Amino acid sequence: MPRLFTGVEIPPDIAESICMLRGGLPGARWITPEHYHLTLRFIGDVDDVIAHEVASLLGRVKRGAFEMHMEGLTSFGGRKPRAVVASVAPQPALFELQAEQERLMRRIGLEPLEDADAPARP
Repeated sequence: MPRLFTGVEIPPDIAESICMLRGGLPGARWITPEHYHLTLRFIGDVDDVIAHEVASLLGRVKRGAFEMHMEGLTSFGGRKPRAVVASVAPQPALFELQAEQERLMRRIGLEPLEDADAPARP
């Protein structure tokens, strides 16, 4: 079963800025900047049929370019953080894209996210 999420690639200049902040966490495994992304919708484990429906619907989404600005860093995982997360500044075009994807996921029967109206985070 594939585990899916939707996301937006991080522009190279922002990825480079984030990359320069790495360090200071003993034992951390850092991902490479080309794998940085902004998660818009976590979908989870789905069967192949749903995975193909998701891909088909998302393939039809067409949006123009928009600006993205990093707003801050946070982590989760308590005293031993599992992930460092960069947040982005609120952007109407980003919220609209996220809302469209949420509507599409509900259309194929996926449960709504508990916090679907929350700002997108990378």
